[in-house]
Amino acid sequence: MTALELGCRALVAVVLGVAAVSKLRDLEGFTEALRDFGVPARLARPPLAAVIAALEAISVALLVGAPGLGDALAFALLAIFTVGLARVARSGRQVACRCFGMRTAPVGAAQLVRNTVILAVIGIGVAARLTSHAALALPTQAIAVACGALAGAAIVRWDDLAYLVRPPASVHRR
Repeated sequence: MTALELGCRALVAVVLGVAAVSKLRDLEGFTEALRDFGVPARLARPPLAAVIAALEAISVALLVGAPGLGDALAFALLAIFTVGLARVARSGRQVACRCFGMRTAPVGAAQLVRNTVILAVIGIGVAARLTSHAALALPTQAIAVACGALAGAAIVRWDDLAYLVRPPASVHRR
């Protein structure tokens, strides 16, 4: 295990853990978001929303206990979510990204970049795990997890961070 691999897993675990809890806290809102994303109404019901949140939570548990399976499930979920985001962004429809609960930020480039970053982090973590089998000292493990968790918290707040660096919508000139 490397510090890089451990940090990557911590980042992804925080992101998916927050996503799962947020979806479960507002299951009706997430169910509505599924419909907005084009999931047929007969499927976009609270049981499907709960299954998606459960899969996110399961991936968190697997990232801790069975990293290979956790990475695979996390990657699959994020790839599917990214395809959904891309479809909505390409359609031009104004759909709120409810990835982390009751946020109202519309789907767009920021969410696609966010998901691409997370997918890359999963890949980097897998590559780091496959290239090294050295043991890490406990303090190094703690630092790696803390750094990954902090980066995961920043990813969760991605829409807010994107808003801070986004140019103003319109500039009025006289």
